[in-house]
Amino acid sequence: MNVLRSHLNDGLSETDRRRIVRGTLQSFLIQGGSVALVFISNLLLVRSSDPDSYGLYVHVFNWVSILSVVVAGGWDDLVLAQLPRYTAAQHSRLVALVRAANRWILGAAVVVGLAFVGLLHLVPIETLSDHQTLFRVAMIAVYLTAALGLNQLVLQALNYIRLSQVVEKLVKPLLLIVAVSLLRVLAVPFSARTLVVLSCVVLGVCFGVVASLVVRKMRAYRESGVESGPEDRHGMKTTYFFFISLLTLLATKITMLILPVYLPPKDVGIFNIAYRFADLLIFPFFLMHTVLPQLFARHAVTGRAYTQSLFSESNKLMTLLSLPLLLVNVVAGALLLRLFGPEFSAGYAAVIYISVAQFLFSVFGPANTILMMQDREKYSAGCLLLYVVMLAGTSWWLIPAGGITGGALAIMISSAAYNIVLAVTLYRVCGVRSPFFGWLFPH
Repeated sequence: MNVLRSHLNDGLSETDRRRIVRGTLQSFLIQGGSVALVFISNLLLVRSSDPDSYGLYVHVFNWVSILSVVVAGGWDDLVLAQLPRYTAAQHSRLVALVRAANRWILGAAVVVGLAFVGLLHLVPIETLSDHQTLFRVAMIAVYLTAALGLNQLVLQALNYIRLSQVVEKLVKPLLLIVAVSLLRVLAVPFSARTLVVLSCVVLGVCFGVVASLVVRKMRAYRESGVESGPEDRHGMKTTYFFFISLLTLLATKITMLILPVYLPPKDVGIFNIAYRFADLLIFPFFLMHTVLPQLFARHAVTGRAYTQSLFSESNKLMTLLSLPLLLVNVVAGALLLRLFGPEFSAGYAAVIYISVAQFLFSVFGPANTILMMQDREKYSAGCLLLYVVMLAGTSWWLIPAGGITGGALAIMISSAAYNIVLAVTLYRVCGVRSPFFGWLFPH
């Protein structure tokens, strides 16, 4: 803890310094355990099924992720940006926003699920309509994923940092490990359908736990007896947040959505495992992201200088924590891939390229978070749109010739361009400079 505190300068208040240090340490312990559990769960899934079944399962849940963002409709980011701003005199608004967000997700899940299943039935779509049965089952996971994500962010916005992570990061992969092990003992064949149903059951249990936590924590706000204020109108902000969430997800999934057009399911599965190892580099970014958004939101009116201090000091910590992880992937990436089978060693180059792409997010810092939390969400959406367009173009260009390595190279090129554009945008609209530019141009 003292090491972390030494990297936070005097520009931060003691309360914020303590929240960053404590939240980062709690997140580190939780995320560290999560990395181990997710690794074991993925290893069991791959070893228990054949590469084609696993690749098809990954393909289905890529679409589950996209549809869950559509269902969330930006309400998840809205609660993260707005709840920290509500004071004791605004408890009624806080409770109303949480209720409205959950009602929206339930209704949207029904509409989106029926529309998607109907579309696949009426219109033959390559790589989708052939698997209608799997997608019908997976529509349950669409609602559960969106609702789980929303209510975790409610807990985070209210500064329950540990509770907001422990279910998804620890309970979910642990349940998956136990369930897969049990099915292996019972000699149940692991088809793609089995994997989809199993994931739906695990998501259902996790959502039940998180929902009960939110109900319990919200009881204090409902019982506060504070008078209701005027109704909030968040239509435009929610729309921008929806596009930001959708574009962020597309940025992480679009390459894997393009891969099945040119490559067999086996290569999709290999690329997914390579991506998982490269995601270790985004680990420090997400560690800080459990603490920083609510701080940036709370200090939206404090001034540029304080925001610059938060940004600069968190950027230092992210970069320092990312460097050892980059070294691990470079040195041991090939060995770790071979644990999943000899054919997975073909993903080593992809691990390196995507690792560099993820490392850039720590080097440039949480610029996008500042834009989203300080009422500049339209600029965040614009930068992300440029990122997705560039990523789609480079993926269509490089995958046919380079396979999964070409897809990884497209991610690295697009990540570099996106982070530069985002840093320039942040400086122009908020006056906050990325430490990376400060290093390049000290004056």
